[in-house]
Parts: sequence; C-alpha cells; structure tokens
Amino acid sequence: MRISGSSRKDGMTLYGEKYAVTVKYQRKSGEYTYSLRTQSITGAGESMKNTPLLRGLYSLWRNTGMKVALAMSVVGIVGERLTLCPKHSKRRKLGYGMVFAQYGFTAVMLYKIFGLGNDVRLFHGAEHKVINAYTLKQEEITEEEAERASRISRRCGTNYVVYVTAAGMTIGLLPLGHGLFQQLLTMGIAYEAFQMPTEKCPVVKSTLNLAGDALQRKIMTQEPHKGQLEAARKALNLLLAAEKGTLAEEEKQKYMENARERSWLDRLIG
Repeated sequence: MRISGSSRKDGMTLYGEKYAVTVKYQRKSGEYTYSLRTQSITGAGESMKNTPLLRGLYSLWRNTGMKVALAMSVVGIVGERLTLCPKHSKRRKLGYGMVFAQYGFTAVMLYKIFGLGNDVRLFHGAEHKVINAYTLKQEEITEEEAERASRISRRCGTNYVVYVTAAGMTIGLLPLGHGLFQQLLTMGIAYEAFQMPTEKCPVVKSTLNLAGDALQRKIMTQEPHKGQLEAARKALNLLLAAEKGTLAEEEKQKYMENARERSWLDRLIG
C-alpha cells in the first residue's frame, strides 16, 4: 500500500487507500489527539487516477483544501479581468474585492499551515521518516526504525513544486495565454514528469530531484523531536490497522468521532 502525507504547524495527516489519520498537537494540554476518517473514491475518480495529465490533478483534488484553493484561483483570475473595466465602475470594484479575497484566503491558509515558528518543519520531517520506514518494511514500524529513517523523500510535495516551477517556465513560452487552463496543464505535465522513472530522462530528473532534496534539507524539514516522531509513528500504525481491518470497532468509532469534532478550518486543510 502506498501512503502519503501532509504536515502543518500543529500536526499531520497520513493518507492510505481507504482511510486518513490526522494527529494534532494540543498546545494547552501538551497531548496529541488522533482522528480517523474514510476516503471515498467515485467512479469518475477511478477513471481520473489512471488517466495521464488528469491523474496529477486527481491526486490534488482529493484534498478539500486544494478544491477550495482552486476555486479561489478562479475567483482571482475573474477578479483580475474585472479590474480592467472602466474606473469607478461596479465591476471594477467587484474585481478588486475578488482579488483581495483570494489574497486573504491564501494568507489565512499559509498561517494555519506554517504559522510563525519551525513546528511545521519538525512535523514534516517526522512525516517523511515514518513513511520512509514503512516503505522499506510494508508493515507497522518500531521506534528504532522510525528514528533511523531519512527525513528526505523524493515523493514530497516540495519536489513536485520544483517540477511545477520548471513546467510553468517552459509552458509559459507557448502562446497559450494565461489563466486556469494553463495552471491545470502545468500541474498535469509536472505530475507526469514527477512520476517518470529517472532512467527515462536522467539529466533533467536528477537536477530537479537534487533541487527538491536541497529545499527539503535546508528549508522544508527538520529532524523531529522524539515526541513528534512517536506521534507520527502511532498515526501510521493506526492507519495500517484501519486499512487492514484489525482496529477494534470501539476504538475506530472513537477516532472517527474525533474527526467529526475537528474545526471546519482543520477539515479544510486535510
């Protein structure tokens, strides 16, 4: 089974095939809480995840926050067009309002994810370490295995952003205009290149991967504290138990209830 994850300043979410587990650090109590939720895939989703160019968008579309971010991108694009209307017109004022709404949403999301400290880097490192340890073993991991694993992951979204940047610079040279279509095309092509085996294009792939690894090592991740790593390890093992169907029904219901009690902003992030 392939496991992916996303981190933020107060915890992380690990995604399996049927379930997702979120671990959140409660600063007031100093404890970690775990929540479990199901992931549903519709028939259209099954088709998209196997279709070139669309499967990259599908991997992002499964996250509620990405859906809202895409919607806000559309709001910003439409707003930019409206700002070109004549001065003092209602459409122009509406356009500026839409642009400011997009920037405001982005600022709130960035603060919710990254905050002002280094916690997101620590949780990001813990996320990578437990996923890398699981990838080698394909079963529940121990504290020692999590500790030994690398905090650098080639599957990290940081590396994908490097590919998106490279694809955007290339596609930007083509007469496609600007807007949502170009953004979606860029993300789709970047995902295909991101998933391509290094042997097919060794020079380009190696260069982009090294750039992504350097960003992870210097900026995006940090060696986690023992408590953060242990919280990530427990979240991974909880996810595996849910996926295998070995999680006791009483525990399962407790963790799913925790998921229902999460705030709307937490649910938005993932």
